[in-house]
Amino acid sequence: MLLIVDDQPAVRQLIREALAGEGQIVEEAASAYEALRLVEARRPELVICDLRMPGMSGLEMLREMQKIAPGTPAILITAYGELSDLREAERIGVRHLLIKPFDINELRSAVRRLLAADSDADGA
Repeated sequence: MLLIVDDQPAVRQLIREALAGEGQIVEEAASAYEALRLVEARRPELVICDLRMPGMSGLEMLREMQKIAPGTPAILITAYGELSDLREAERIGVRHLLIKPFDINELRSAVRRLLAADSDADGA
């Protein structure tokens, strides 16, 4: 299961449709708090998360997620490429960064690569 976390419904829908077409089971969360509940209950294989959301940022959510499900790979999506945020994202295990507006094919490719790397690690 893949988890999309973004406060904008249109972004979640775009990503869900792109990845569902790849045969992925996709869950959505409109907030970081909702996402953390889903992570605890469902343990996603991969999380795709917006950086800036009301209440709790994507970085804060990913930090908390690593406490619940350590090692869960994440893709961070942002319209804001602040260097301090990017360094922090790398430190907490973000494996790919997409800048809005992003190319949906780049997202699909990143998802395939991260899921394959994760399954290779499980089989090692």
